[in-house]
Amino acid sequence: MMAKESEDEDQITDVVSHAEMRAMLWGRQREKNVSDNSMSSKADDQVTSYRAERPTSLSEEWKELKRLRSTDGTPENLNMGPPKTHTKGSVWKNFVALCTGLMLAFMSFLPLRNIQTSIFSDYYLGTISLGLIYGSFVIGCMISPWLVQNARPKGLILLSLISHVFFVTSNLFPSFWTLLPMSVLFGFFQAPLWSVQELLIGSYGTSYSTITGIRIERSIHQFQSVFVVFCHTAQILGNLMQSITLRFDDNYSHAKIPTEKNHITICNNSSMCQEEFHVTYDGDFGQKFMRYFAEDFEKLDYLQILKLFYLCLACCSVILIGCCLRKPDIIINKRKTPFWDKICDVSSFFRTKTFLMLGLLMTFTGMQQAIVISDVTKMYGTNTLGLGMIGYIMMCYGTSQLAMLLIIEKLQKRLKPVVFVLKGFLVTQGLLLVLYIWEPRSDSVYSILGFMSLWGAVDAVWQSQVQGILVSSAARKEPAVICYRVCQGVGLCVVFFSSIVLSLLYKVCLIGSTLVLGVIGYLVMEVSNNPVTPQENRAFSV
Repeated sequence: MMAKESEDEDQITDVVSHAEMRAMLWGRQREKNVSDNSMSSKADDQVTSYRAERPTSLSEEWKELKRLRSTDGTPENLNMGPPKTHTKGSVWKNFVALCTGLMLAFMSFLPLRNIQTSIFSDYYLGTISLGLIYGSFVIGCMISPWLVQNARPKGLILLSLISHVFFVTSNLFPSFWTLLPMSVLFGFFQAPLWSVQELLIGSYGTSYSTITGIRIERSIHQFQSVFVVFCHTAQILGNLMQSITLRFDDNYSHAKIPTEKNHITICNNSSMCQEEFHVTYDGDFGQKFMRYFAEDFEKLDYLQILKLFYLCLACCSVILIGCCLRKPDIIINKRKTPFWDKICDVSSFFRTKTFLMLGLLMTFTGMQQAIVISDVTKMYGTNTLGLGMIGYIMMCYGTSQLAMLLIIEKLQKRLKPVVFVLKGFLVTQGLLLVLYIWEPRSDSVYSILGFMSLWGAVDAVWQSQVQGILVSSAARKEPAVICYRVCQGVGLCVVFFSSIVLSLLYKVCLIGSTLVLGVIGYLVMEVSNNPVTPQENRAFSV
Protein backbone atom coordinates (compact mmCIF):
# COMPACT_ATOMS: atom_id res chain seq x y z
CA MET A 1 0.00 0.00 0.00
CA MET A 2 2.80 2.40 0.88
CA ALA A 3 4.59 1.52 -2.34
CA LYS A 4 1.50 2.30 -4.37
CA GLU A 5 1.14 5.74 -2.70
CA SER A 6 4.79 6.56 -3.35
CA GLU A 7 4.35 5.62 -7.02
CA ASP A 8 1.36 7.94 -7.28
CA GLU A 9 3.33 10.76 -5.65
CA ASP A 10 6.22 10.25 -8.05
CA GLN A 11 3.82 10.30 -10.99
CA ILE A 12 2.33 13.59 -9.82
CA THR A 13 5.75 15.11 -9.22
CA ASP A 14 6.68 14.45 -12.85
CA VAL A 15 3.76 16.55 -14.07
CA VAL A 16 3.82 19.56 -11.74
CA SER A 17 6.41 21.13 -9.50
CA HIS A 18 5.93 21.55 -5.77
CA ALA A 19 5.20 25.27 -6.21
CA GLU A 20 2.54 24.49 -8.81
CA MET A 21 1.01 21.92 -6.50
CA ARG A 22 0.65 24.46 -3.70
CA ALA A 23 -0.72 27.04 -6.13
CA MET A 24 -3.39 24.59 -7.29
CA LEU A 25 -4.31 23.68 -3.73
CA TRP A 26 -4.70 27.29 -2.63
CA GLY A 27 -6.67 28.24 -5.72
CA ARG A 28 -3.92 30.15 -7.52
CA GLN A 29 -3.80 28.24 -10.82
CA ARG A 30 -6.38 26.81 -13.24
CA GLU A 31 -6.55 23.07 -12.84
CA LYS A 32 -4.78 21.40 -15.73
CA ASN A 33 -6.45 18.66 -17.80
CA VAL A 34 -3.92 15.94 -17.20
CA SER A 35 -5.95 13.25 -15.42
CA ASP A 36 -6.81 10.09 -17.31
CA ASN A 37 -10.35 8.74 -17.82
CA SER A 38 -9.93 5.82 -15.44
CA MET A 39 -9.13 8.06 -12.47
CA SER A 40 -12.08 10.34 -13.30
CA SER A 41 -14.57 7.46 -13.41
CA LYS A 42 -13.46 6.14 -10.01
CA ALA A 43 -13.90 9.55 -8.37
CA ASP A 44 -17.38 10.31 -9.77
CA ASP A 45 -19.15 8.68 -6.81
CA GLN A 46 -17.08 10.57 -4.22
CA VAL A 47 -17.28 14.08 -5.62
CA THR A 48 -20.75 15.13 -4.59
CA SER A 49 -20.15 14.68 -0.88
CA TYR A 50 -16.58 15.99 -0.70
CA ARG A 51 -15.84 19.33 0.82
CA ALA A 52 -12.51 21.01 0.11
CA GLU A 53 -10.50 21.76 3.19
CA ARG A 54 -7.03 23.15 3.56
CA PRO A 55 -4.49 20.32 3.99
CA THR A 56 -2.68 20.31 7.30
CA SER A 57 0.29 18.13 6.28
CA LEU A 58 2.29 17.28 3.21
CA SER A 59 0.69 13.83 2.83
CA GLU A 60 -2.75 15.41 2.82
CA GLU A 61 -1.56 17.87 0.19
CA TRP A 62 -0.72 14.90 -2.09
CA LYS A 63 -4.15 13.41 -1.50
CA GLU A 64 -5.84 16.75 -2.19
CA LEU A 65 -3.85 17.16 -5.40
CA LYS A 66 -4.83 13.67 -6.56
CA ARG A 67 -8.49 14.49 -5.91
CA LEU A 68 -8.28 17.73 -7.88
CA ARG A 69 -6.63 15.90 -10.76
CA SER A 70 -9.07 13.01 -10.68
CA THR A 71 -12.25 15.19 -10.54
CA ASP A 72 -11.33 17.44 -13.47
CA GLY A 73 -14.34 18.20 -15.62
CA THR A 74 -16.98 17.21 -13.06
CA PRO A 75 -19.73 19.64 -12.00
CA GLU A 76 -18.22 20.10 -8.53
CA ASN A 77 -14.86 20.92 -9.99
CA LEU A 78 -16.55 23.56 -12.10
CA ASN A 79 -18.25 24.93 -9.01
CA MET A 80 -14.91 25.22 -7.27
CA GLY A 81 -13.94 27.22 -10.33
CA PRO A 82 -10.58 28.37 -11.50
CA PRO A 83 -9.35 31.62 -10.09
CA LYS A 84 -9.90 34.73 -12.12
CA THR A 85 -6.23 35.61 -12.11
CA HIS A 86 -5.03 32.76 -14.31
CA THR A 87 -3.19 34.75 -16.98
CA LYS A 88 -0.30 37.16 -16.84
CA GLY A 89 -2.54 40.01 -17.96
CA SER A 90 -5.15 39.43 -15.27
CA VAL A 91 -2.50 39.09 -12.56
CA TRP A 92 -0.92 42.39 -13.51
CA LYS A 93 -4.31 44.05 -13.89
CA ASN A 94 -5.32 43.18 -10.33
CA PHE A 95 -1.90 44.07 -8.99
CA VAL A 96 -1.83 47.48 -10.70
CA ALA A 97 -5.37 48.17 -9.46
CA LEU A 98 -4.26 47.37 -5.90
CA CYS A 99 -1.12 49.52 -6.15
CA THR A 100 -2.91 52.46 -7.76
CA GLY A 101 -5.74 52.42 -5.24
CA LEU A 102 -3.35 52.36 -2.30
CA MET A 103 -1.17 55.03 -3.91
CA LEU A 104 -4.15 57.39 -4.12
CA ALA A 105 -4.98 56.66 -0.48
CA PHE A 106 -1.40 57.32 0.64
CA MET A 107 -1.36 60.54 -1.38
CA SER A 108 -4.30 61.74 0.69
CA PHE A 109 -2.75 60.84 4.06
CA LEU A 110 1.03 61.30 4.01
CA PRO A 111 1.08 65.04 3.14
CA LEU A 112 -1.61 65.77 5.75
CA ARG A 113 0.35 63.84 8.34
CA ASN A 114 3.42 65.98 7.70
CA ILE A 115 1.61 69.25 8.50
CA GLN A 116 -0.58 68.11 11.40
CA THR A 117 1.64 69.64 14.07
CA SER A 118 1.86 72.92 12.12
CA ILE A 119 -1.80 73.55 11.28
CA PHE A 120 -3.27 72.14 14.51
CA SER A 121 -0.80 73.48 17.06
CA ASP A 122 -3.28 74.82 19.66
CA TYR A 123 -3.68 72.46 22.60
CA TYR A 124 -1.33 70.08 20.74
CA LEU A 125 -4.26 68.80 18.72
CA GLY A 126 -2.14 67.72 15.75
CA THR A 127 0.44 66.02 17.99
CA ILE A 128 -2.21 64.14 19.96
CA SER A 129 -3.88 63.12 16.70
CA LEU A 130 -0.65 61.60 15.41
CA GLY A 131 -0.04 59.83 18.72
CA LEU A 132 -3.52 58.30 18.64
CA ILE A 133 -3.06 57.16 15.04
CA TYR A 134 0.00 55.10 15.87
CA GLY A 135 -1.28 54.03 19.27
CA SER A 136 -4.33 52.45 17.67
CA PHE A 137 -2.03 51.10 14.94
CA VAL A 138 -0.14 49.14 17.61
CA ILE A 139 -3.40 47.61 18.86
CA GLY A 140 -4.45 46.86 15.29
CA CYS A 141 -1.16 45.08 14.62
CA MET A 142 -1.79 42.65 17.48
CA ILE A 143 -5.31 41.88 16.23
CA SER A 144 -4.63 41.99 12.48
CA PRO A 145 -3.60 38.29 12.13
CA TRP A 146 -6.95 37.23 13.53
CA LEU A 147 -8.82 39.79 11.41
CA VAL A 148 -7.05 38.72 8.23
CA GLN A 149 -7.81 35.10 9.00
CA ASN A 150 -11.53 35.66 9.53
CA ALA A 151 -12.40 38.36 6.98
CA ARG A 152 -12.27 38.78 3.24
CA PRO A 153 -9.18 40.62 2.00
CA LYS A 154 -11.05 42.98 -0.29
CA GLY A 155 -13.43 43.91 2.51
CA LEU A 156 -10.57 44.78 4.85
CA ILE A 157 -8.94 46.93 2.17
CA LEU A 158 -12.19 48.81 1.56
CA LEU A 159 -12.70 49.39 5.29
CA SER A 160 -9.19 50.81 5.56
CA LEU A 161 -9.70 53.10 2.56
CA ILE A 162 -13.01 54.31 3.95
CA SER A 163 -11.17 55.22 7.15
CA HIS A 164 -8.89 57.37 4.95
CA VAL A 165 -11.98 59.23 3.75
CA PHE A 166 -13.17 59.81 7.32
CA PHE A 167 -9.75 61.02 8.45
CA VAL A 168 -9.40 63.54 5.61
CA THR A 169 -12.96 64.73 6.23
CA SER A 170 -12.18 65.30 9.90
CA ASN A 171 -9.28 67.53 8.81
CA LEU A 172 -11.82 69.74 7.04
CA PHE A 173 -13.66 70.23 10.34
CA PRO A 174 -10.91 69.92 12.96
CA SER A 175 -11.86 69.65 16.62
CA PHE A 176 -11.26 67.28 19.48
CA TRP A 177 -14.60 65.62 18.76
CA THR A 178 -13.94 65.00 15.08
CA LEU A 179 -10.20 64.64 14.48
CA LEU A 180 -9.27 62.43 17.43
CA PRO A 181 -11.94 59.69 17.00
CA MET A 182 -11.23 59.50 13.28
CA SER A 183 -7.51 59.26 14.03
CA VAL A 184 -8.13 56.23 16.26
CA LEU A 185 -10.31 54.57 13.63
CA PHE A 186 -7.85 55.37 10.85
CA GLY A 187 -4.81 54.05 12.71
CA PHE A 188 -6.53 50.83 13.72
CA PHE A 189 -7.44 49.83 10.16
CA GLN A 190 -3.96 50.58 8.81
CA ALA A 191 -2.60 47.42 10.45
CA PRO A 192 -4.83 44.90 8.62
CA LEU A 193 -4.31 46.90 5.41
CA TRP A 194 -0.56 46.23 5.48
CA SER A 195 -1.10 42.57 6.37
CA VAL A 196 -3.60 42.04 3.55
CA GLN A 197 -1.47 43.78 0.93
CA GLU A 198 1.48 41.55 1.85
CA LEU A 199 -0.74 38.50 1.49
CA LEU A 200 -2.10 39.65 -1.85
CA ILE A 201 1.34 40.45 -3.22
CA GLY A 202 2.48 36.98 -2.21
CA SER A 203 -0.54 35.53 -3.97
CA TYR A 204 0.10 37.49 -7.16
CA GLY A 205 3.75 36.55 -7.10
CA THR A 206 2.90 32.86 -6.70
CA SER A 207 0.35 32.99 -9.51
CA TYR A 208 2.82 34.72 -11.79
CA SER A 209 5.46 32.15 -10.90
CA THR A 210 3.24 29.20 -11.81
CA ILE A 211 2.31 30.84 -15.12
CA THR A 212 5.76 31.97 -16.24
CA GLY A 213 7.91 29.31 -14.60
CA ILE A 214 10.25 31.68 -12.77
CA ARG A 215 11.21 31.06 -9.16
CA ILE A 216 8.60 32.02 -6.56
CA GLU A 217 11.07 34.06 -4.49
CA ARG A 218 12.09 36.13 -7.49
CA SER A 219 8.50 36.64 -8.62
CA ILE A 220 7.30 37.83 -5.20
CA HIS A 221 10.35 40.07 -4.88
CA GLN A 222 9.52 41.75 -8.19
CA PHE A 223 5.96 42.50 -7.11
CA GLN A 224 7.15 43.82 -3.75
CA SER A 225 9.66 46.13 -5.45
CA VAL A 226 6.99 47.58 -7.73
CA PHE A 227 4.70 48.15 -4.74
CA VAL A 228 7.47 50.01 -2.88
CA VAL A 229 7.92 52.30 -5.89
CA PHE A 230 4.18 53.05 -5.89
CA CYS A 231 4.26 53.89 -2.15
CA HIS A 232 7.15 56.33 -2.47
CA THR A 233 5.63 57.84 -5.60
CA ALA A 234 2.54 58.61 -3.52
CA GLN A 235 4.66 60.52 -1.00
CA ILE A 236 6.50 62.44 -3.71
CA LEU A 237 3.41 63.41 -5.72
CA GLY A 238 1.28 64.17 -2.67
CA ASN A 239 3.86 66.50 -1.15
CA LEU A 240 4.51 68.14 -4.51
CA MET A 241 0.81 68.90 -4.92
CA GLN A 242 0.72 70.29 -1.38
CA SER A 243 3.51 72.80 -1.97
CA ILE A 244 2.24 73.82 -5.42
CA THR A 245 -1.19 74.56 -3.97
CA LEU A 246 -0.11 76.37 -0.81
CA ARG A 247 2.55 78.48 -2.52
CA PHE A 248 -0.16 80.37 -4.40
CA ASP A 249 -0.64 82.44 -1.26
CA ASP A 250 2.36 83.12 0.96
CA ASN A 251 0.23 84.28 3.88
CA TYR A 252 -2.64 81.81 3.54
CA SER A 253 -5.00 84.54 4.74
CA HIS A 254 -8.63 84.11 3.85
CA ALA A 255 -10.36 85.51 6.90
CA LYS A 256 -9.46 87.82 9.75
CA ILE A 257 -11.05 86.38 12.83
CA PRO A 258 -9.92 87.34 16.33
CA THR A 259 -8.04 84.49 17.96
CA GLU A 260 -9.76 82.93 20.95
CA LYS A 261 -8.74 80.08 23.15
CA ASN A 262 -11.29 77.68 21.69
CA HIS A 263 -10.11 78.28 18.14
CA ILE A 264 -7.62 76.11 16.31
CA THR A 265 -4.96 78.18 14.62
CA ILE A 266 -3.90 77.12 11.13
CA CYS A 267 -1.77 80.16 10.40
CA ASN A 268 1.65 79.82 8.91
CA ASN A 269 3.99 80.80 11.73
CA SER A 270 6.44 82.41 9.34
CA SER A 271 3.83 84.49 7.51
CA MET A 272 2.85 88.10 8.18
CA CYS A 273 0.02 87.42 10.60
CA GLN A 274 -1.04 90.29 12.80
CA GLU A 275 -1.01 89.75 16.51
CA GLU A 276 -4.71 90.31 16.94
CA PHE A 277 -5.75 88.40 13.85
CA HIS A 278 -5.00 84.84 12.95
CA VAL A 279 -6.23 82.44 10.31
CA THR A 280 -8.41 80.13 12.33
CA TYR A 281 -11.05 77.51 11.93
CA ASP A 282 -14.05 79.09 13.60
CA GLY A 283 -17.09 77.07 14.52
CA ASP A 284 -18.30 73.57 15.19
CA PHE A 285 -18.62 70.50 13.00
CA GLY A 286 -21.68 71.79 11.20
CA GLN A 287 -19.98 74.83 9.67
CA LYS A 288 -21.16 75.46 6.13
CA PHE A 289 -18.85 75.18 3.15
CA MET A 290 -20.27 78.39 1.71
CA ARG A 291 -18.51 80.45 4.36
CA TYR A 292 -15.30 80.01 2.37
CA PHE A 293 -16.85 82.01 -0.47
CA ALA A 294 -18.48 84.78 1.55
CA GLU A 295 -18.15 88.39 0.43
CA ASP A 296 -15.77 89.40 3.22
CA PHE A 297 -13.26 86.79 2.09
CA GLU A 298 -10.61 88.41 -0.02
CA LYS A 299 -9.00 85.16 -1.15
CA LEU A 300 -9.78 81.50 -1.35
CA ASP A 301 -8.60 79.22 1.40
CA TYR A 302 -5.95 77.17 -0.38
CA LEU A 303 -5.46 74.91 2.61
CA GLN A 304 -9.12 73.91 2.52
CA ILE A 305 -8.95 73.45 -1.23
CA LEU A 306 -5.97 71.16 -0.71
CA LYS A 307 -7.89 69.11 1.84
CA LEU A 308 -10.82 68.80 -0.56
CA PHE A 309 -8.42 67.57 -3.22
CA TYR A 310 -7.08 64.94 -0.81
CA LEU A 311 -10.65 63.94 0.01
CA CYS A 312 -11.30 63.38 -3.70
CA LEU A 313 -8.19 61.20 -3.92
CA ALA A 314 -9.35 59.11 -0.96
CA CYS A 315 -12.79 58.64 -2.52
CA CYS A 316 -11.21 57.69 -5.85
CA SER A 317 -9.14 55.02 -4.12
CA VAL A 318 -12.29 53.47 -2.64
CA ILE A 319 -14.02 53.48 -6.03
CA LEU A 320 -10.99 52.05 -7.82
CA ILE A 321 -10.51 49.18 -5.39
CA GLY A 322 -14.23 48.46 -5.23
CA CYS A 323 -14.71 48.37 -9.01
CA CYS A 324 -11.39 47.25 -10.51
CA LEU A 325 -9.90 44.86 -7.95
CA ARG A 326 -11.40 41.46 -8.55
CA LYS A 327 -12.01 39.04 -5.75
CA PRO A 328 -8.52 37.89 -4.73
CA ASP A 329 -7.59 34.38 -5.79
CA ILE A 330 -6.92 33.26 -2.22
CA ILE A 331 -9.10 32.15 0.66
CA ILE A 332 -7.70 33.37 3.93
CA ASN A 333 -10.14 31.96 6.47
CA LYS A 334 -9.24 28.30 6.07
CA ARG A 335 -7.85 27.10 9.38
CA LYS A 336 -9.40 29.45 11.89
CA THR A 337 -7.58 29.94 15.16
CA PRO A 338 -9.36 31.26 18.26
CA PHE A 339 -8.80 34.93 18.98
CA TRP A 340 -6.84 34.49 22.19
CA ASP A 341 -4.66 31.72 20.72
CA LYS A 342 -3.76 34.00 17.82
CA ILE A 343 -2.82 36.82 20.21
CA CYS A 344 -0.65 34.45 22.25
CA ASP A 345 0.98 33.19 19.07
CA VAL A 346 1.94 36.72 18.07
CA SER A 347 2.99 37.67 21.61
CA SER A 348 5.29 34.67 21.87
CA PHE A 349 7.84 36.44 19.66
CA PHE A 350 8.31 39.14 22.30
CA ARG A 351 9.98 36.55 24.54
CA THR A 352 12.57 35.45 22.00
CA LYS A 353 16.24 36.31 21.99
CA THR A 354 15.90 38.07 18.64
CA PHE A 355 13.41 40.55 20.06
CA LEU A 356 15.51 41.22 23.14
CA MET A 357 18.50 42.05 20.96
CA LEU A 358 16.70 44.04 18.24
CA GLY A 359 13.74 45.52 20.14
CA LEU A 360 15.33 48.91 20.83
CA LEU A 361 16.66 49.19 17.28
CA MET A 362 13.18 48.52 15.88
CA THR A 363 11.73 51.12 18.24
CA PHE A 364 14.34 53.63 17.10
CA THR A 365 13.21 53.33 13.47
CA GLY A 366 9.83 54.69 14.53
CA MET A 367 11.27 57.36 16.83
CA GLN A 368 13.48 58.92 14.17
CA GLN A 369 10.52 59.06 11.77
CA ALA A 370 8.39 60.73 14.43
CA ILE A 371 10.86 63.53 15.12
CA VAL A 372 10.96 64.31 11.40
CA ILE A 373 7.16 64.46 11.20
CA SER A 374 6.57 66.43 14.39
CA ASP A 375 9.64 68.64 14.88
CA VAL A 376 11.72 68.91 11.72
CA THR A 377 8.78 69.84 9.49
CA LYS A 378 7.66 72.50 11.94
CA MET A 379 11.09 73.95 12.75
CA TYR A 380 12.64 73.95 9.28
CA GLY A 381 9.38 74.17 7.34
CA THR A 382 6.68 76.24 8.99
CA ASN A 383 8.83 78.35 11.31
CA THR A 384 11.65 79.00 8.83
CA LEU A 385 10.54 78.66 5.21
CA GLY A 386 6.78 78.66 5.52
CA LEU A 387 4.05 76.04 5.46
CA GLY A 388 4.15 75.87 1.68
CA MET A 389 7.72 74.54 1.73
CA ILE A 390 6.96 71.46 3.83
CA GLY A 391 5.81 69.61 0.73
CA TYR A 392 9.08 70.29 -1.08
CA ILE A 393 11.07 69.30 2.01
CA MET A 394 9.29 65.98 2.40
CA MET A 395 9.41 65.39 -1.34
CA CYS A 396 13.22 65.50 -1.14
CA TYR A 397 13.01 63.21 1.88
CA GLY A 398 10.89 60.63 0.01
CA THR A 399 12.89 60.84 -3.23
CA SER A 400 16.21 60.20 -1.51
CA GLN A 401 14.57 57.43 0.49
CA LEU A 402 13.46 55.66 -2.69
CA ALA A 403 16.83 56.20 -4.38
CA MET A 404 18.69 54.75 -1.40
CA LEU A 405 16.43 51.70 -1.33
CA LEU A 406 17.28 51.02 -4.97
CA ILE A 407 21.00 51.47 -4.26
CA ILE A 408 20.84 49.12 -1.27
CA GLU A 409 19.13 46.57 -3.48
CA LYS A 410 22.24 46.52 -5.68
CA LEU A 411 24.75 46.55 -2.82
CA GLN A 412 22.96 44.06 -0.57
CA LYS A 413 24.88 41.05 -1.84
CA ARG A 414 28.26 42.80 -1.67
CA LEU A 415 28.11 44.37 1.79
CA LYS A 416 27.04 42.83 5.07
CA PRO A 417 24.21 44.39 7.10
CA VAL A 418 26.64 45.32 9.89
CA VAL A 419 28.36 47.73 7.48
CA PHE A 420 25.09 49.56 6.78
CA VAL A 421 24.17 49.60 10.48
CA LEU A 422 27.46 51.12 11.63
CA LYS A 423 27.51 53.76 8.90
CA GLY A 424 23.86 54.58 9.54
CA PHE A 425 24.64 54.90 13.25
CA LEU A 426 27.35 57.50 12.67
CA VAL A 427 25.33 59.53 10.18
CA THR A 428 22.18 59.48 12.33
CA GLN A 429 24.01 60.68 15.43
CA GLY A 430 25.43 63.53 13.36
CA LEU A 431 21.97 64.44 12.06
CA LEU A 432 20.53 64.52 15.58
CA LEU A 433 23.37 66.78 16.72
CA VAL A 434 22.85 69.14 13.77
CA LEU A 435 19.11 69.17 14.44
CA TYR A 436 19.69 70.56 17.91
CA ILE A 437 22.48 73.09 17.29
CA TRP A 438 21.58 74.36 13.81
CA GLU A 439 19.19 77.29 13.51
CA PRO A 440 18.63 77.84 9.77
CA ARG A 441 17.51 81.13 8.29
CA SER A 442 14.90 81.83 5.67
CA ASP A 443 17.57 81.86 2.94
CA SER A 444 18.90 78.40 3.86
CA VAL A 445 16.60 76.63 1.42
CA TYR A 446 19.16 74.40 -0.27
CA SER A 447 20.84 73.53 3.01
CA ILE A 448 17.54 72.41 4.49
CA LEU A 449 16.65 70.39 1.38
CA GLY A 450 20.06 68.69 1.48
CA PHE A 451 19.68 67.99 5.20
CA MET A 452 16.30 66.34 4.63
CA SER A 453 17.58 64.37 1.65
CA LEU A 454 20.36 62.93 3.79
CA TRP A 455 17.88 62.06 6.52
CA GLY A 456 15.64 60.30 4.02
CA ALA A 457 18.57 58.21 2.76
CA VAL A 458 19.51 57.19 6.32
CA ASP A 459 15.89 56.32 7.08
CA ALA A 460 15.88 53.99 4.05
CA VAL A 461 18.98 52.28 5.42
CA TRP A 462 17.35 51.68 8.81
CA GLN A 463 14.04 50.49 7.39
CA SER A 464 15.59 48.00 4.98
CA GLN A 465 18.37 46.67 7.18
CA VAL A 466 16.49 46.30 10.46
CA GLN A 467 13.59 44.51 8.83
CA GLY A 468 15.94 42.31 6.80
CA ILE A 469 17.99 41.39 9.87
CA LEU A 470 14.83 40.62 11.84
CA VAL A 471 13.28 38.38 9.18
CA SER A 472 16.54 36.50 8.55
CA SER A 473 17.08 35.92 12.28
CA ALA A 474 13.54 34.87 13.17
CA ALA A 475 12.26 31.35 12.77
CA ARG A 476 8.77 32.54 11.77
CA LYS A 477 8.26 35.52 9.52
CA GLU A 478 4.70 36.60 10.37
CA PRO A 479 5.17 37.22 14.12
CA ALA A 480 8.52 38.89 13.39
CA VAL A 481 7.00 41.38 10.93
CA ILE A 482 4.12 42.14 13.31
CA CYS A 483 6.61 42.70 16.13
CA TYR A 484 8.54 45.10 13.90
CA ARG A 485 5.42 47.16 13.22
CA VAL A 486 4.45 47.16 16.88
CA CYS A 487 7.87 48.45 17.90
CA GLN A 488 7.76 51.08 15.19
CA GLY A 489 4.35 52.24 16.36
CA VAL A 490 5.53 52.38 19.98
CA GLY A 491 8.50 54.52 18.96
CA LEU A 492 6.25 56.92 17.06
CA CYS A 493 3.83 57.18 20.00
CA VAL A 494 6.63 57.83 22.50
CA VAL A 495 8.01 60.76 20.51
CA PHE A 496 4.62 62.26 19.67
CA PHE A 497 3.27 62.19 23.22
CA SER A 498 6.59 63.23 24.74
CA SER A 499 6.53 66.32 22.51
CA ILE A 500 3.81 67.68 24.77
CA VAL A 501 6.06 67.79 27.85
CA LEU A 502 9.66 67.48 26.60
CA SER A 503 11.83 70.00 24.81
CA LEU A 504 13.83 69.23 21.68
CA LEU A 505 17.02 68.56 23.68
CA TYR A 506 15.45 65.81 25.76
CA LYS A 507 13.87 64.20 22.71
CA VAL A 508 17.18 64.21 20.83
CA CYS A 509 18.89 62.62 23.84
CA LEU A 510 16.12 60.02 24.14
CA ILE A 511 16.36 59.03 20.48
CA GLY A 512 20.17 59.04 20.48
CA SER A 513 20.41 56.84 23.57
CA THR A 514 17.85 54.41 22.14
CA LEU A 515 19.96 54.16 18.99
CA VAL A 516 23.14 53.50 20.97
CA LEU A 517 21.55 50.72 23.04
CA GLY A 518 19.86 49.27 19.96
CA VAL A 519 23.11 49.08 17.99
CA ILE A 520 24.87 47.48 20.98
CA GLY A 521 22.14 44.84 21.16
CA TYR A 522 22.47 44.15 17.44
CA LEU A 523 26.25 43.78 17.67
CA VAL A 524 25.87 41.37 20.59
CA MET A 525 23.45 39.28 18.55
CA GLU A 526 25.78 39.39 15.55
CA VAL A 527 28.73 38.16 17.60
CA SER A 528 26.72 35.43 19.32
CA ASN A 529 25.32 34.15 16.01
CA ASN A 530 28.68 34.33 14.24
CA PRO A 531 31.37 33.62 16.85
CA VAL A 532 34.94 34.30 15.83
CA THR A 533 37.00 31.13 16.16
CA PRO A 534 40.69 31.68 16.91
CA GLN A 535 43.03 30.55 14.18
CA GLU A 536 45.87 28.15 14.82
CA ASN A 537 49.32 29.65 15.30
CA ARG A 538 51.28 29.37 12.14
CA ALA A 539 54.97 28.61 12.04
CA PHE A 540 57.21 31.60 11.55
CA SER A 541 58.51 31.86 8.00
CA VAL A 542 60.78 34.34 6.37
